[in-house]
Amino acid sequence: MDLSSFYHQFREESVENVRVLGEGLLSLEQATDPGEQQATIAQIFRAMHTIKGSARMLGFDEVGRLAHELETVLGEMRQGKRALERPLANVLLRSGDAILELINATIEGRPCPVNVDELIGGLGDAQTDAAPAAMPPTGAPEAPPAPAAPAPPKAAPPPRGTSTSVTPPPSTTVPLSRVVNQRHQNQPTIRVRVDRLDRMLNLAGELVIGQQSLATHGEQWQVLEDKCAQQRAALTGLEEALESMALTGAQRKQLAQHLNNVHAISHDVRGLVHQESDRVMRHTNQHAQLVKDLEQEVMRARLLPIATVYAGLPRAVRDLTQTTGHEAKIELYGETVELDRKVLELINDPLLHLVRNAVDHGIEPPSEREAAGKPPYGLIEVRAETVGGKVKIVISDDGRGMDPQRLRERAVRLGMLSAEAAALMPDSEAFELIFQPGFSTAAQITEISGRGVGMDVVRANLTDLGGQVEVESELGHGSRIILTLPLTLVTTRVLLVRTGRSIFALPATSCYGTVWAYHNEIRSLEGQPTILVEERTLALIALAELLGLSEPSPFSRHSRVPAIITGSNQRPVALLVDELVDEREAVVKPLGPLFEKHQHFGGAIQLGDGTLVLLLNPVQVIQNKRSNIVVSQAPAVQRSRLLVVDDSFTTRELICSILQSAGYEVTPAVDGADALAQMQQQPYDLVVSDIEMPRVDGFGLTSQIRAHPTTSRVPVILITSLASEEHRRRGLEAGAQAYIVKSQFDQESLLDVVQQLLGTTN
Repeated sequence: MDLSSFYHQFREESVENVRVLGEGLLSLEQATDPGEQQATIAQIFRAMHTIKGSARMLGFDEVGRLAHELETVLGEMRQGKRALERPLANVLLRSGDAILELINATIEGRPCPVNVDELIGGLGDAQTDAAPAAMPPTGAPEAPPAPAAPAPPKAAPPPRGTSTSVTPPPSTTVPLSRVVNQRHQNQPTIRVRVDRLDRMLNLAGELVIGQQSLATHGEQWQVLEDKCAQQRAALTGLEEALESMALTGAQRKQLAQHLNNVHAISHDVRGLVHQESDRVMRHTNQHAQLVKDLEQEVMRARLLPIATVYAGLPRAVRDLTQTTGHEAKIELYGETVELDRKVLELINDPLLHLVRNAVDHGIEPPSEREAAGKPPYGLIEVRAETVGGKVKIVISDDGRGMDPQRLRERAVRLGMLSAEAAALMPDSEAFELIFQPGFSTAAQITEISGRGVGMDVVRANLTDLGGQVEVESELGHGSRIILTLPLTLVTTRVLLVRTGRSIFALPATSCYGTVWAYHNEIRSLEGQPTILVEERTLALIALAELLGLSEPSPFSRHSRVPAIITGSNQRPVALLVDELVDEREAVVKPLGPLFEKHQHFGGAIQLGDGTLVLLLNPVQVIQNKRSNIVVSQAPAVQRSRLLVVDDSFTTRELICSILQSAGYEVTPAVDGADALAQMQQQPYDLVVSDIEMPRVDGFGLTSQIRAHPTTSRVPVILITSLASEEHRRRGLEAGAQAYIVKSQFDQESLLDVVQQLLGTTN
């Protein structure tokens, strides 16, 4: 696993922990209350412990070594064995500066002037003001913007026949890291917490909803103007009718006076309505432009170049060529394409998985390639480009390609498909089998593949983003995986449709067009209604039927019905609805935990009049229907549910990512108390926990798990920086099945232990 994707958050976390060190030391120099002093020392100790554990897991050895020495000194202070004299405080502060300098230098791939041995020596003999000054006491510097291509702490040269080249666009010839860094040169920057950007994003979304409400009011003013025009026409008609009546002169004079008054009032009303309508429309248009500008600025604030995701791919290819014996190089294009930070976070693992698949499954061994007339090394290309309001990422290889017949046979052996259904399945649909949970063509289970997880997670992640994933492959010539993603998550272009009495929204990115479906043109193919669209036969499905709504067929009321072309590119369908209501920009709100298992709903949208509309995921809905038809009573593949407990964000996310990439369903907890609360809500198959945490530590958590009848058999793995035999024995006595020291942490060993413990409990 490429650990460089965690460098940025490790740096951010370390900046915060070094700030805790600096502020705490300054506070200790002024504090006189012993209780307050102990609390401050404990807080500083925890900050250094967190840096040490994360640094060792990520391979920042010098950082881990220095943080360990600081932790030792702070431990002696906590035990009353050492007092905080000014010379010691000076060295501690300089050591905090040094930690950040070491982290930045390592990530940016540059030499670091920090002498760790000198600092450690200064910690030992800091008795006078003559303590060594490894760095000027500048305080904890703020971390610079994350580089696009962070260099790993230890970078070995590529093996023979392997290229990890990064190809820039034709317009430039400079290396990738310089391309991205040039965008930030001479531009003042500040660090902004992500949660604040998220709040700005939400507020911008609320303004979009408010703008839609204003637009609705503007439409009502237009309706009012139309009513005034109708009133004027009605008065004119009344006057004409009165002219034909036999009235006395006095009556006519009296009626004329009343009519004149009504005309005058009507004229004033029309003038006021026109004036206010014009004012509301101008205000609405100005507000719309301001909201649009704000939305774009918020979006830009959250945009990052895709190069931040590209950074780990060359290293992954290099490592895998050594593991598999395949020779390959990777070329990356479009690294300056920008996406929303959240989008990048969610596609990082899927993109890495797809590249790993290309090396492991796609690229043949050198001898096989040469026998087929190919060069001994395979070529993997990753291309990103902006298309309209979307980003398209294509991962292609020139390997062996996928054999649709082998896919069908494998699905039959796994019980996912009947032999009869497999024989009738076209090649384009056979490629879709790789997205079924539990599907794998690997003959052996290895650390790279064979566990039957991955591609289903890739599609799930893309679906959560409102994106799509498609497969193209030609046997003997390679495969192409096409990812389509939204540029931003601020707003979503949606199509509002009505079926029966209900209105739903569909992402515009998943709708390829609309057609009229005529009742007399429907044909039945193997019991499935179909229509012909541009010489292509598409399945015809009513949206109400997909959602299980008890609505009559649209054809019971009309001879022609609108249909939306949606689904995947390989298997589009025509979705019948009663009415196409509107197309607009909308803000999608999450449905919350109550509906999180309903994957065919992607969120809710609030219309201008306050109405809430559910956003459908048509690909997921259609896939669920097909699964019910095609999959022949296949046993459900139940993923093991794991709980990861660590108060360090970096360590917690790293372990979660490793376990999720292996196919487990993972839930994070910030400490032992949080873990116990979550275990009361739902069962877990295994717990991975740190030891030193606030509120309830790892020992206490393990003991309480063992003491409760419903959790007593749940395996517990402790991962900690505490390497002594005493701590190991205490952990095992508390009831832990495994004890892993962070300095010796290895993801393969962790996965092996997890697999063994889960196997013993099944």
